[in-house]
Amino acid sequence: MPRLVLSLAEWQAVAHELAGTHRAIAPPGLMERLQALLAQAPQAWPDQPFALELDESCIEAVRAVHAQLTGEGHTTEQQMASVAEAIQIIHDHQQHD
Repeated sequence: MPRLVLSLAEWQAVAHELAGTHRAIAPPGLMERLQALLAQAPQAWPDQPFALELDESCIEAVRAVHAQLTGEGHTTEQQMASVAEAIQIIHDHQQHD
């Protein structure tokens, strides 16, 4: 499974966005993984990098939110909706296998 490395502060910001504004694009299990990481990580180390092993749909969701937070990808609402739709298609397909 691929690993994604972000600082603790970045993981916190992504989790905050996925729990609120971008709840629809969070694939099943992603929020639980983020909550476990945040619960175990020392809160006094906001710049410390932490790695999470995530499947591709989770990585895409995290990257989309992270790009919007940092302004790197200039992610638009339409792009976020497209990511959410793609994740739903993948999820639906996995449920029917």
